[in-house]
Amino acid sequence: MKFTLSWLKDHLETSATLDAIAACLNSIGLEVEEIQNPAETLGKFVIARVLDAKQHPQADRLRVCRVEIAPGSQAEVVCGAPNARAGLVGVFAPLGTFIPGSGITLEKKPVRGVVSNGMLCSEAELELSGDHDGIIDLPAEMAAHVGKRYVDVMGLDDPMLHIKITPNRPDALGVRGVARDLAAAGLGKLKPEPKGFEGKGAFKNPISIALEFDKDAANACPCFAGRTIKGVKNAPSPAWLQRRLKAIGLRPINTLVDITNYITFDRGRPLHVYDADKLTGTIRARLAKPGEKFLALDNREYSVDPANCVIADDAGVLGFGGIMGGAGTGCSETTVNVLI
Repeated sequence: MKFTLSWLKDHLETSATLDAIAACLNSIGLEVEEIQNPAETLGKFVIARVLDAKQHPQADRLRVCRVEIAPGSQAEVVCGAPNARAGLVGVFAPLGTFIPGSGITLEKKPVRGVVSNGMLCSEAELELSGDHDGIIDLPAEMAAHVGKRYVDVMGLDDPMLHIKITPNRPDALGVRGVARDLAAAGLGKLKPEPKGFEGKGAFKNPISIALEFDKDAANACPCFAGRTIKGVKNAPSPAWLQRRLKAIGLRPINTLVDITNYITFDRGRPLHVYDADKLTGTIRARLAKPGEKFLALDNREYSVDPANCVIADDAGVLGFGGIMGGAGTGCSETTVNVLI
């Protein structure tokens, strides 16, 4: 189970230090396996702006960039990224910086005869994502922050804690459950839970939901519920939400998917969102039938086993229950009606 310190403090009112929180988690059986503090690993990386980018005299795929690394301060950097260009606002690593994504420490040495006095970095090199096709390309207005620490400007100075969960502690598979445990241990006060939707729906749910199991298999899925929401607008999720998902190793996809992933970790409540207009008939939780298969959201085709609990509609299997949804009913930028 992974979460960030600021995420925990959404639920827990505490002045305890990171070390004190980690010690308390260990003492109550939620063993801390890892702590990642971006402020420590990425503290030397700063916002920078490319003033000009010229062809390297001895290499077709390299450019020699003059980079503003602080107001009134410049550095010459050799860069092989295809998106390196004049005006780009990116992230600069000075000489002597350890690059976590590649495991190297920058040294002053020539690249095809031209000395590079630092490095313009990709997200992969900062271990922010797997994107290594180009250097980080920030919005033009970020040029106002040239010379400032990247982690501070982007709000990445938020330590991530990874705790080990034993099978008897499903309550700790959500950030609020962890906060409740810490409050009970005297490390702070559990904040009141925000109220959810308390009114009645504006229309009857048009999508029927059913549990279809033999008596001997009924415990495969004791409960399955859904709610239809109409007239949504899908788009990239807010920056704060994307940062939290990235911090725990999840790839932001879009607002609808990111919200369900966030709630899954925030409350320990697994959710999935379907494009309601792509569903056919009744949605069922049932055991799989021999020979069934489906294309999942990870673009892999899965053959299901009769022992698997699946979610299906009248047209076939939609996904593995509580694990992986199908590509055919996934949400996109054109989605307007959803079943959660």
